[in-house]
Amino acid sequence: MFLKLVKRISLALAVAAAMAVQPASAQSTFELKVVSNTRNSSQFTEKWQWFAEEMKAKTNGAVTVQVSSFPELGLTGQELIRMLNSSLVDVAEVVTGYVSGDAPLIEGVQLPGAFKDYAQSRAAYDAWLPSVVMQNQAVFGGKPIGSFAFSSQYLWSKFPVESLDDLKGKKIRVFSVSQADYFGALGAEAVFIPLSEVYSALERGVVDAVVTGPESGAGLKLWEVVKHVVDLRLGAGAGFIVVSPTTLTTMPAEGQGALDELTPRINELGWSLGEKDTKAGLDLAVANGMTLRIPGKPEWQDKLVEIARTVVVPKWAERAGGDSKQTFNTVIGPIAGFQAP
Repeated sequence: MFLKLVKRISLALAVAAAMAVQPASAQSTFELKVVSNTRNSSQFTEKWQWFAEEMKAKTNGAVTVQVSSFPELGLTGQELIRMLNSSLVDVAEVVTGYVSGDAPLIEGVQLPGAFKDYAQSRAAYDAWLPSVVMQNQAVFGGKPIGSFAFSSQYLWSKFPVESLDDLKGKKIRVFSVSQADYFGALGAEAVFIPLSEVYSALERGVVDAVVTGPESGAGLKLWEVVKHVVDLRLGAGAGFIVVSPTTLTTMPAEGQGALDELTPRINELGWSLGEKDTKAGLDLAVANGMTLRIPGKPEWQDKLVEIARTVVVPKWAERAGGDSKQTFNTVIGPIAGFQAP
C-alpha cells in the first residue's frame, strides 16, 4: 500500500510540474489542461490546436488551453480516469482500450472482431456515447463531450499472415484486455506494452507483432522493424473526450458556453482526422516497402466474428457485470450484425 501511495503521489507531482501554470496572482485567465494520446497525429496538431484557438477567441482570452501528450507526461493512458476524478487534468482523451482495466464497461464499444471497418466503429461509438457512457459519468471520470479515433487498428507484423494459423505461438503486443482474449483464442500470446516501448520490443524480439494504428506506425517508423500490416477486424483505435467534474464547476461561464458550442465540431474532427491519419500512415508504410493485407482475407471473416461473438463479448460482459451483455446486444448488436449468446 505504501509503495502504491508513493507512486500515486509521484505521478501527481510529475503531472503538476509538467503542466504547471503561473501563480494565481499573475494569472488572469482560466487555463484548461488537456491531455492527448500522442503528438504523432493530426488529433494533436489540428483538432486541439483548432480547439485552443477557438476557445481563446470565443471567451475573449478568459480561457486558454494547454495541450500535452501521454509520453511527455510519463503516462501510459491507463491513469486517465483516476486523474480526471482527482482533477489533475481538465480534459483528456480517454482511450477505450487503455482504461478497460479500471472501467470494463467502456470497452463494449471496442471489442475486436465486432466491426468490419472504420464506418462501423464510428457508428458503434455514436451509439455507445449517449446510451452507456453519458449514463455512467462517474465511472468514466467526468462528462464525455464526444468521441474520436486516431486511426484504424491493424497487426504490424514481422511475419506474413497467409492463414490465421500463422498467429499461433506468436507474441503480440496488445493494449486492451479484450484484444488479449481475441489473440488468445487465435493461439497467440498477448503482451501488454506501452506504445513508447513498441519499437524497441520489436527490435529486441520481445514481441513478433504489435497492434497499433498507421499514425503510430508512421510516427515510430515501424517499417524499420516489421514488414507486414494485416487487417484482423480490430476496429478503430478510439476513445472519448472527457471533462473533469471539477472543471465543469470551476470554469468561467463563458468557457462552459464555448465548450458546448465547440463540442459537435470536436466530435466530427475526431473521426475525420482519424480517417485521414489511417490513409496517410498506410501510404507511408507502402512507400517504405511494407506489404498490406487490407482488408483481410474473406475466408477469415466468419471465424473472427465467431471469436468475437462466443469468446470476446462474453468475457467482456463477465468483467463489466450487470446487464452489460444485454446492453451490447441492444446497442451494438444491430451494428455488428450479431447477438452475443
